[in-house]
Amino acid sequence: MTKEEFIHLVRDELDLPLGIDDLDADFDHVVSWDSMHMIRLVAAVERETGSRVPVGKLLADRSLSAIYARVAEAA
Repeated sequence: MTKEEFIHLVRDELDLPLGIDDLDADFDHVVSWDSMHMIRLVAAVERETGSRVPVGKLLADRSLSAIYARVAEAA
């Protein structure tokens, strides 16, 4: 999954107005980000890739870029 595909998945699944520039933004600066978005994102990524994502590790991540890196590792 490329970064562009990842941000499209995030935007489409979570219905958030995000662009590629938002990958590196801290969650405090991402529009309307909350913990439920994380759960929905994990489910969408696992469904899309067929790979399990380490949810416990994701909870410490503070940006979509960090989550993307973990998703890339899991694939």
